[in-house]
Amino acid sequence: MTRVLIHAGFHKTGTTSLQALLERNRGKLAPYATIYVKEALGDARFLGRLYGQFPSLLRRLRFRRGVRAFLAGIPDDPVIVISRESFSGMMLGFRGARLRKPRRYAPMAIPLAKELIHETRRRFGPDVQIEFLYTVRDSEAFLNSAWRHVLRTSRLTQDYAAFRAEFTPAPDLRAEAQEIARAIAPVPVHVAALEDYADDPLGPGRALLNLLGVPGTVQEKLRPVTRHNPGQSAELSAQFLKMNRGTLRGRALYRAKESLAMAERPADTRRKPRYDPDR
Repeated sequence: MTRVLIHAGFHKTGTTSLQALLERNRGKLAPYATIYVKEALGDARFLGRLYGQFPSLLRRLRFRRGVRAFLAGIPDDPVIVISRESFSGMMLGFRGARLRKPRRYAPMAIPLAKELIHETRRRFGPDVQIEFLYTVRDSEAFLNSAWRHVLRTSRLTQDYAAFRAEFTPAPDLRAEAQEIARAIAPVPVHVAALEDYADDPLGPGRALLNLLGVPGTVQEKLRPVTRHNPGQSAELSAQFLKMNRGTLRGRALYRAKESLAMAERPADTRRKPRYDPDR
């Protein structure tokens, strides 16, 4: 019987570092799971975000087709891990269609989770063992991180106080995960809080490895990763806000900000500028 563990979000909860850990240690983890992240997911990797921008039936069906195409192209391995934060929808803080800014995950994430369950059962049969993992974070830390990300990757002109004022009450990611769990029961939903792994060299990836049953002796031999996709400093955020309110537009603005952001990051987490709002 196939077991499929789906790490479906949320954004800004250590997801990029978790995926980097899985990729870096793919060989050592091969006896325990086959791993699919990033481009390996095909179009499914961004169709969840598009659904979150405008949750229509058409976009839900496009997500279904994207997941179906991805699953059709992978072998029948005994344990499969899939990780993508956009499987919970669009990152809170971005504006979708008609300037709509979602303030909760559950309304986006529940339909997407149901599609993932439907297509996984279609591909591997009704007896497939499906589990979800949602990584969560303290509300205030999440909102601040989301603001910095949106500030860097879009032309947001709100300071943090104005951005934060739109989220009242603040999103409770643990409560969102519990709401999703109720909606897709009896499929198990696991929750891991980023704060619980703050001092762990494997970060929230530890929670996923424990779910897989990777022995502690193996985990301790894995190569940890530097924190990936960290938010920029307060000083750089202030500079980005000034730039967003200035005359630069479009690709020129994004490239200028990304160049500054890359210079501030540790060398081993730098990458060629590439807009990915799911991160």
